[in-house]
Amino acid sequence: MKYLLCIPILLTIIACSNDGTSEIGNDWIDSETTFLSIDTLTVRAATLKFDSMVVSGERLLIGSYADPVFGRTNSESYFQLESPGYDIDNEAIFDSIALILKYDNYYYNDTISRQKFDVFEVVDNIKPSSDDYFYNTTTFNYNTSRIGTKIFDARPKGADSLHISIDAAFGNELFSKIQDNDITNIDEFLNEYRGLLVQPDTINNTAVLGFSNDSYLRIYYTIEDEEGNLEETWDFPISSTNSSNHISSSHEGTVLESLTDQEMILPSSETSNTAFMQSGVGVLTRIEFPYVKSLYTITGTGSIVEASLNISIKKNASTINLHTKDSLALYIMDANSDVVSDLLDYSGSAVYGTITEENSEFNITRYSIPIKTFLDTKLSETTNNDNLYLAIYAQDYYNSVDRYILYGENNSDQNKLKLELTYAIYNDN
Repeated sequence: MKYLLCIPILLTIIACSNDGTSEIGNDWIDSETTFLSIDTLTVRAATLKFDSMVVSGERLLIGSYADPVFGRTNSESYFQLESPGYDIDNEAIFDSIALILKYDNYYYNDTISRQKFDVFEVVDNIKPSSDDYFYNTTTFNYNTSRIGTKIFDARPKGADSLHISIDAAFGNELFSKIQDNDITNIDEFLNEYRGLLVQPDTINNTAVLGFSNDSYLRIYYTIEDEEGNLEETWDFPISSTNSSNHISSSHEGTVLESLTDQEMILPSSETSNTAFMQSGVGVLTRIEFPYVKSLYTITGTGSIVEASLNISIKKNASTINLHTKDSLALYIMDANSDVVSDLLDYSGSAVYGTITEENSEFNITRYSIPIKTFLDTKLSETTNNDNLYLAIYAQDYYNSVDRYILYGENNSDQNKLKLELTYAIYNDN
């Protein structure tokens, strides 16, 4: 796809100071330095979507919600189980079995609607792909006969766990195989029981819920003796290394409908001067600085002292149920929309965007991102860095479904996407 580039705009420069001698690193000692404030360099925002993305097994994400801007988002969890041992008392009698999912306080969208989860037995080995990662597109075959169903009112802040009763025949068979020594080690266990899938209802508009990966499958059993019945439990913890969330989205009928593959770029100029991000499904905002080398047109030898990208959340786009977080993650991306590296500062630490203004009365949330290192890279003459871009992710991009709507570069001055930098010109004479 070809793009027409506009003629670079003229820089608006304000001389902030001319303070005689200034010290800005070793190169600036005893030099006459003029500081310039520049805030009119062109910035362009666009939205794109990864074909797939790595997901984290730190949290089970289960649920479904519909959004007029982003469409339908679904998340289901596959996980392997582990056994605490392989020796159940011969006198023990099976009572029941349940899947205990422990809330981790995360939820997205309104929890007022009743939810439904179904549990299935997975028939494939649950393991990562050849590169040792699980992706949001990863799925495994499963037996379509349900072994558990739960209709419930979600209480991610008011309860510690969700109890899903599992089919007694499934539980009794598992119990008997361990008790009868048909299963005596982890390999035999995983050969018989590959794992479970928890799948949400994807018809109703509910919420995506987060559960801790220290959830477990629990067998309840009784040991009878002369002193009475002794009630016991046997827990099968979820494997944190072999669990994965399959997170999908449908953008049909939305402004994001054209994002059918990773090569599609949706400029903010085509989406009412807005850009978008959504965790879990791979939607992110790409930032371009097409004319940053216009700084070379300023007379004299100069350098960027500091640079900040200011970006705001669109008014009314963040609510108590569709909430945003207090920081943004930054990466460097190439022209093929592949991530090259994290954005680091000169100390080697990751760069984050942080909130600089938050006003609930006027529904304003504004982030500031320090990007001096990125612009220095763009200005470097040692390598060809013209086709490098900033990629902005939401926090917890790999284990949440948070969505963001951001103002683009052509909005009002208060909310527009803007680059503000201080440029120093010095003279050694």
